[in-house]
Amino acid sequence: MNAQFKLELLGTAQLVSGMILVLLWSFYSSQWCPAALGLLAIFFLIEAIWHYALCDYLRYSKKAD
Repeated sequence: MNAQFKLELLGTAQLVSGMILVLLWSFYSSQWCPAALGLLAIFFLIEAIWHYALCDYLRYSKKAD
């Protein structure tokens, strides 16, 4: 597996995890755990965006060479 595919796979896994955590957060919004689930969801979604951006940059720089 090349590095770009690994980054895309990791980004996809984090995006799905972030979406699941957002759904759990909305389900448990009246209890104590929404803060923890919300922070984890934000973290995973930001990490997914970062991995997709890094993968696109690597792909673009490879085409430029």
